[in-house]
Amino acid sequence: MRADDRLLGFRPDIEGLRGIAILIVVLFHCGLPGVSGGFVGVDVFFVLSGFLITGLLVKEIQSTSRLSLLQFYARRVRRLLPASALTLMVTLLIGAMILAPHELDLAGHASRAAALYVSNIFFDHNAGDYFAANVKSNPVLHTWSLATEEQFYLVWPLLVSLSLVWWRSMRALVLVVCVLTIVSLGIGVWFTKNGDTFAFYELPARAWEFGMGGLAVLLPRGRLKIPPRWWLAFGWLGILAILGSSHFIAGEIGFPGWVAIIPVMGTVMALIAGTEHPNRGAGVMLSSAPFQVLGRLSYSWYLWHWPFLVFAAALLPNISLGGKTVVAAASLAVAGMSYYFVEHPIRFHPTLLRRPALSVCLAGAVTLCSLGASVLAMRFAGQLANEPKMQIITAAINDITRLPIEECASRSSQSPEVKMCEFGDTSSGINVVLFGDSHAIQWFNPLERIAESNGWTLTTVVKYGCTAFDIPPFIQSHADACASWRAEALRKIIALRPTIVFIGNSTSVLGNAIAYIGHRGISNPAMTFAINNLRDGTRRTLQSLKGVRVVLMRDTPYFSYDIPTCLARSIRHVWYPGGSCEADRSTVLNAAVFESEQAGARGLPDVHFIDLTDHICQKDICRPVQKDLLVYWDNDHITGAFADSLMTALNVRLLDILNVPGHLAAGR
Repeated sequence: MRADDRLLGFRPDIEGLRGIAILIVVLFHCGLPGVSGGFVGVDVFFVLSGFLITGLLVKEIQSTSRLSLLQFYARRVRRLLPASALTLMVTLLIGAMILAPHELDLAGHASRAAALYVSNIFFDHNAGDYFAANVKSNPVLHTWSLATEEQFYLVWPLLVSLSLVWWRSMRALVLVVCVLTIVSLGIGVWFTKNGDTFAFYELPARAWEFGMGGLAVLLPRGRLKIPPRWWLAFGWLGILAILGSSHFIAGEIGFPGWVAIIPVMGTVMALIAGTEHPNRGAGVMLSSAPFQVLGRLSYSWYLWHWPFLVFAAALLPNISLGGKTVVAAASLAVAGMSYYFVEHPIRFHPTLLRRPALSVCLAGAVTLCSLGASVLAMRFAGQLANEPKMQIITAAINDITRLPIEECASRSSQSPEVKMCEFGDTSSGINVVLFGDSHAIQWFNPLERIAESNGWTLTTVVKYGCTAFDIPPFIQSHADACASWRAEALRKIIALRPTIVFIGNSTSVLGNAIAYIGHRGISNPAMTFAINNLRDGTRRTLQSLKGVRVVLMRDTPYFSYDIPTCLARSIRHVWYPGGSCEADRSTVLNAAVFESEQAGARGLPDVHFIDLTDHICQKDICRPVQKDLLVYWDNDHITGAFADSLMTALNVRLLDILNVPGHLAAGR
């Protein structure tokens, strides 16, 4: 089997596919309706990389009987690193002038990871960490795909060389690529099913997309005896699969998984059709000037568009779709300058072409520059965070809870394990059980102090992402684990025969179009269903606790933006209105949610409600700072210090429910 030389020359259809891929990615990031799955453009890029790199490697080995890794990596360095390093350094410079200290610090850490080609691992860890900062506001988030691709470049030449140079067998190469593709697809499907961000960010779960591109280039031209008109139909069907995926795939949840096969196979079909019948059918459209221009600038535009959009959102929090489109167009203009003055000249510089070792040295130089810029950004962020006006915000961001999280909170998304911890006087005749998700944990601080003051036992039964109410979790793949955890938790709670079961749940978010799940800011249309089922789910849980005194805590207001970030920006910039961090009570607290919970408890004995909203909001306004205390450490969790300040009010309500003499109400 011999790779057709035509495959490795300039292919206008491939340039056009790049143009489609970058266009749907940018439109998705702008929030354009109808492009909810535009992130599949990255999958298209992965397939194209697998196709081109495999073809180039095979051609070199067939022509010279060897593979020069030095030449290969020199080409990759000239093509990718100078432009990406320039983007990183400019992004950090602008970020130092615009971003809040903790945002700049996260951008610095992410840039350091990007400089070392491991930003996909960095974002995987941060997106899966419940307490990590919101990665959606990180101006270098998009570099995760570049890191994944660079890791692919480290592995792929070795596999091709092993098959064709050592084993001297094209069949061995096809077999190796097939096995790797199947195994990688299995990994991706498994991690996606289990709701793990590994599937989205990491190379082992994405390698199959590169592999499919590799298999497409290894398919000999003319092997498939199909009439020309069918090839033309296949080409158009491939384009429709890509565009259809960008429209019909609802969001990153459940992706990549099996559904990623659609845009991947669409790209493969378009590539093979273009190989068999170039410049016909879909190839005519892909060869048109607009797609050729977008394809030529696709890498530079990908680098610049995301920082532009993030900074625009920081400067103009309420920026419209039209505004984002203008910003994206401006980033395209900058991408054009970057391409013509940096990317293209360095890629084809005569001296670098003649001396590949010099290109590798260039890689070391730009990496050091990027690392240096990252370190400076982190140090500057630290200085900003320690300024007197910022210290209250810096402290609040890390003021989550005194509860020992690792020992006492169930965190694994797929584990039904029930963790229980006891606090206060463990020999007391009054035992209060704290039951629920992270919005139960936020009440641990005052409950612990109340238990110590009154000589009670406090037992925690909590799990992130799983409500005490029998409703589906926000991330659907966690449903089975949450159901199992809840059933076992209820069994253990009933066996304790507690005096009170204190329930806290993240329910204010229900009905919102955007859910900050795991601080990733994921659009999830399924969120709107839960409020309709909340009443029944509340009742099922309460009926399971029949005979036990239950206290239901009204959930805290839910903001659509991160409070510490908003406040920090208002301190840094005189033009940023601090009042914008406030919100009308009606916009951050859905009255229908609390009404549904009350309806679910109607007619059931010994069910009590506590509503401390008036201590969080003042009449119709919810303010982020009260008496020098920051109310929230993100967009919906109150800080440990503010929760402590509500101890007296909460203590009075609990004592009243227990009919305990009022002289204990003051607490300590």
